[in-house]
Amino acid sequence: MSARIWLGAMGWQEKDWVGPFYPVDTAAKAMLSQYGRSLSTVEVDSSFYGRPRATTVDEWRSLVGDGFRFSLKVPREVTHRRRFEDAGEPFKFFVERVRTLGDKLGAILLQCSPDFKPNDANRSKLFTFLETQLPDDVRVALELRDAGWFDDTLFELANEHRFAVVAAESDRFSVADAAEVTRRQQEHARFLYCRWMGDEPFEHYDRIRKDCAKSLATWVEILKDARPHVDDIFGYVSDDYAGHAPATVRDLLGRLGESAPPDISTPTLF
Repeated sequence: MSARIWLGAMGWQEKDWVGPFYPVDTAAKAMLSQYGRSLSTVEVDSSFYGRPRATTVDEWRSLVGDGFRFSLKVPREVTHRRRFEDAGEPFKFFVERVRTLGDKLGAILLQCSPDFKPNDANRSKLFTFLETQLPDDVRVALELRDAGWFDDTLFELANEHRFAVVAAESDRFSVADAAEVTRRQQEHARFLYCRWMGDEPFEHYDRIRKDCAKSLATWVEILKDARPHVDDIFGYVSDDYAGHAPATVRDLLGRLGESAPPDISTPTLF
């Protein structure tokens, strides 16, 4: 067994990508279909602010090919407002909506608030939610932003209930710390979910502005080691990681020995 690797960006509507990534004069409404010609997956951030409309989900599905996967953030109503307490109903409604993506659904991401600390009350709420609310037919990833969460109890729960644990490489977690969270679960998880956030914003996102080669080399070794153990690996890059997410994705794919996606920035006649 060797995992299928799905690497993409966090979102697709970035005006600075017009020219370097999208063909010149690409309109915002045409960006998703263009994106899907070059990359195989995307992480949807807008769903964090509310469940997408059925018509929106249908449109997304229609604009990309069969080999494309959407991963979506779970609405903040679940993770930030209710903080997993009495959150089963809004979570269920969200899952029902994104299920309509069918085979084009990658995973859903429960991204916890930075101030969601691993105290007894929060551990009880989160673990009860994970034990009782996760669907069997949808991949669920859990991103925690406090290092105190990453203990044996969490990873045992992840193994039992088959969700992926995420620590994004960011100003909170170094590449070594984030990669270690991924490594700890690779032999038991059914899939992995990685996020590369970076530690500072850039003024523009039209080209690589930071050399992340050493960090990427570390990740490549982790992901290569994990491939024989899991079914799928999903990974998403922020523009804030190195300055231009599509280029970082291409770099990662090349380092992993994956086929480079086609260059869509210059239209052809064929």
